[in-house]
Amino acid sequence: MSAAARETPRWLAPAPLWTARTVAAASEEFLRPWIAELRTDSFLADFLSIVGGTDGRSPADLPATLPERSDEDGSYRLFPSHSRRYYLVLASLVCHRPGIPDHTVQPALGERALFVLRRIRQGAEKGFVPSATDTGTWQPATAHALVPGERELPLHRAPVAAFAAPGTAAATLGMAAGQPSARTVRYGYIPVSGGDTVADDVTTTYVIRAVLVRDPCAPVISAPTQPFELAGPLDPDAPRRPSAATTKGPTS
Repeated sequence: MSAAARETPRWLAPAPLWTARTVAAASEEFLRPWIAELRTDSFLADFLSIVGGTDGRSPADLPATLPERSDEDGSYRLFPSHSRRYYLVLASLVCHRPGIPDHTVQPALGERALFVLRRIRQGAEKGFVPSATDTGTWQPATAHALVPGERELPLHRAPVAAFAAPGTAAATLGMAAGQPSARTVRYGYIPVSGGDTVADDVTTTYVIRAVLVRDPCAPVISAPTQPFELAGPLDPDAPRRPSAATTKGPTS
């Protein structure tokens, strides 16, 4: 297949979160990747059980993984792993046509799935470029391209179990309970090592963008996640605080 003949994929929220409300309106939450917070050392197995519908879990449980929000501006707060908080970014990669079927990454065509962490300061987006001689630098970035040398973090593929009730948007879009599921999600581990190290009083937040590299074509870059802050250590046994706004599961 020539580069010119390729279909253009797009990134959406992870498939278990698709509802009639978000899909029909092409809402902001439908178009952006999701950040999941998990609270056990077996977080990866727990996540795979949720999306895979095993061990008494279901993809419908995914909305309960919403991270804690800041009381000041509503951004998420991400705590370091020694606080027993672990974070994954999730998204679905689909084809831009009716039924929005999954897009299969094709390495033979120069495709690979990844995500990048972007810093937002004073309204400007920057990507991190590591260096062999120092800690690296944050370079000006855009929503449409990778920064040369920008740190890339991998996205992995996981199947989504068939779980949705008949007549719901999720069922119509390939996740009907009792039927073979046609959906997968892409997930990646977000490395959170500690609180923000910026020494001045300028507010620093971060977002994540999922990326499909398509050499030699331009990359397909997602909308940003909900903004988040890097918080300091937290009591690992602290109860989960309810979020001010939680995306509802596919019940309509």
